[in-house]
Amino acid sequence: MPELPEVEGLRRRLVPRLVGARIERLEVRDAKLWHPAEGLSEAAVAGRTVLAIDRYAKLLVFSLSGDLAFALHLKIAGQGVYQSVTGERLIGGHPYPLPGAVLPDPSTRFILWLGSGAAFFVNDQRRFSWLRLMPAAQVSEFVASHRYGPDPLAPDFTPDVLVSRLRARKGRPIKAALLDQTCLAGLGNIYADESLHAARLHPMLRAGDLTPADVRRLHAAIKHVLDIAVPVGGAIVKNGRAVADVESGRDFLRVHGRAGQPCPDCVGRAGGGSRDGSSDGSSRGATAQRSGAAGEAPRIVRAFLAGRGTYFCPVCQPAPPECGLG
Repeated sequence: MPELPEVEGLRRRLVPRLVGARIERLEVRDAKLWHPAEGLSEAAVAGRTVLAIDRYAKLLVFSLSGDLAFALHLKIAGQGVYQSVTGERLIGGHPYPLPGAVLPDPSTRFILWLGSGAAFFVNDQRRFSWLRLMPAAQVSEFVASHRYGPDPLAPDFTPDVLVSRLRARKGRPIKAALLDQTCLAGLGNIYADESLHAARLHPMLRAGDLTPADVRRLHAAIKHVLDIAVPVGGAIVKNGRAVADVESGRDFLRVHGRAGQPCPDCVGRAGGGSRDGSSDGSSRGATAQRSGAAGEAPRIVRAFLAGRGTYFCPVCQPAPPECGLG
């Protein structure tokens, strides 16, 4: 993280606060992460007005007056913090620094100082995030160079689109295909796990082995999970563990970060149905015995796939025989 819901949630909350705001100056506190186009410097940002904030996958693009733009990627540990002139904060992305931290702090890499006295801080303890300034005319080519796949939030993201993207990756495990940004833009590790669990598909199932019903169910699950996650700004995961924040609505994770806990879809249920809003009774695992050893509720398992921690239920997401997991 931050993944698509964290980035899109941050964008939606920044738009009414930053669009129309005049930039006093841009402070670059970490030159390693600063990538201005030739002939440009942070001084070029001063006095510009923010015209729009758009998202492409996990990339935020700020359009500025005077035909300039900058692209911000929070990568795996970046955090965006808008602080009003009264000190009130809006936080998106990674959970660290904590909400009460004094900013700027040693993790602050960039600061956008606004004419109103407000500020936008970009923090990153791991120094993977980056900011690029460029002429507005270069934005389209820059975004295209990343070869992003279709956006799961776009109206034209249909089951047929998902079929075509997975068909080109038919030999890969479905989890690995979903993490490929050229397959789908921005979905990310957390929400791939949640979508596969909602669709009752094992992460090691090959993309080419999904049936048409599987793909329809997966498409519905992706939309369902994002519909929950985006409005609240995504999930909270600290040190690999899901954190429930009921008050903010950020307590929706059912498998990711919950290794060793009972599967919420198996506890007290006999099977059938689905959480993705579909009524497709052909769900893989829908008729599986929904209990683990000695009649206990099955526990969420953590494994590694494509270098990422992967969480699934071994009962309602039955493993394909060849993968050796379950």
